[in-house]
Amino acid sequence: MKRLALGLSLLAAATPAAAVETLYLQGPLGLQRLSVNLQELSSPEALWSGSSDLAELNRATDGRLGRSLQTLLTTPLPLPVQLGLDNPMARQVEMLVQSLVEPSERQWQLPVVQAGASLPWLRQAAASGEPLTLLTLLRVLPGDELTIRLDRALPALRKMTSQNAALDQQLLAQTPLPAAPAAELARGPRAVVRRVVVLANGLELTVVRPVGAPELPTVLISHGLWDAPLSFLGWAEHLASHGAVVVLPRHSGSDTRQQTSMLAGRSEPPKPEEFLRRPAELKAVLDALEAGQIPGAAGAPARDVVLIGHSWGATSTLQLAGARSVEDPLWQACQQANHPSRNPSWVLQCGVLPAAQPESLLDARLARVVAVSPPQGLVFAGGLSDLAIPVLLISGSRDLVVPAQPEAIEPFARYSQGAHRLVVARDGTHFNLPSASGGNGGSLRALLLAWVKGEPIGPDAPVADPAGLALFQLR
Repeated sequence: MKRLALGLSLLAAATPAAAVETLYLQGPLGLQRLSVNLQELSSPEALWSGSSDLAELNRATDGRLGRSLQTLLTTPLPLPVQLGLDNPMARQVEMLVQSLVEPSERQWQLPVVQAGASLPWLRQAAASGEPLTLLTLLRVLPGDELTIRLDRALPALRKMTSQNAALDQQLLAQTPLPAAPAAELARGPRAVVRRVVVLANGLELTVVRPVGAPELPTVLISHGLWDAPLSFLGWAEHLASHGAVVVLPRHSGSDTRQQTSMLAGRSEPPKPEEFLRRPAELKAVLDALEAGQIPGAAGAPARDVVLIGHSWGATSTLQLAGARSVEDPLWQACQQANHPSRNPSWVLQCGVLPAAQPESLLDARLARVVAVSPPQGLVFAGGLSDLAIPVLLISGSRDLVVPAQPEAIEPFARYSQGAHRLVVARDGTHFNLPSASGGNGGSLRALLLAWVKGEPIGPDAPVADPAGLALFQLR
């Protein structure tokens, strides 16, 4: 109740006189609309003692309905940035908002027939500096009444809750992977140096390597959307200390700098073409490695390279491992805000589909790949059986951005036959699996080291950090 009151009291305090005064909640199972006014949302006591429909039902459900509303109102929308009118990812956010928020029939209409017409309100909400949520959006929408379609939102929340509960039960029935040897968890014996270089084509690389000749395969690490190599230096330093040269490209079309520029209004969100640009940049790194043109990477093997990616970087990793974007009937569901298969990662996946091509980007210079939390179930719906390089797929059981069930467990069943492995980190989220510099390399460090070395990852593989997240090999 305290969290609910905090979020809703902020709404009450921040709402200007000309903005929304009354919310109606369209409930599931044929329930009539439930009314609530902002004065009742100003504090837990006001809501609990109020006389509105919501107050009465909230008391009857011991606060459960109120907690669901708080989750709905304060969950960040998947594009917390200045929005471009012609960007497919922004279109997906707009469609989600339109499906959940309806104006009164007697006042203005949230435009649903003209694409992009409601984006100025989304941009105004994003400009507040707070995360873009339904709550911040409600503050800027005109009129005095709105309907929140709980009947559309709650099924998705229930589905995610059900999937998490089912995965929890599955993990409880399994034995976690054993602890790794102390030597694999500890920093390796090699001194490590780091430098940032720029290739002739302008591609910026961070090179982390051991002093002296490398002893392990070369590793590439591809960061995710609006991220940077800095977030993965913990992995890189751990692998380099054990003998690997690690190269981390900065994907300038979708990194933290691009996000900063976008927030300042100097650039648009990433275009769909970034879906092809990222793997092209990874191939350019492999080309430069073969040609001996990466300063600081002398002696690094140019063949049997191991590619590691996180989030969108993991999607790019799967592309180079052979996954193809073959047109699939599921792609049509991008036009349906309430499709039962939709999950938050579809904002990205639907956004890049205009650039998707069926041609394979398989790169034979790779020996193995690691895909950590990749959006893949939609964009590769018809092309995962083409994977031709062993994939270590890792997901977190509490990842709300790229949920484990629809984006790891279900897609893994469509992987080609081969030496692929699926590992789930209990209580892992989209953001606590990577490791930045200064730490010990994170919960995945020994697992990544074993995969780089080519060691088998079976149900008894000693690769876990006993002080970190528990790891489970599901397949």
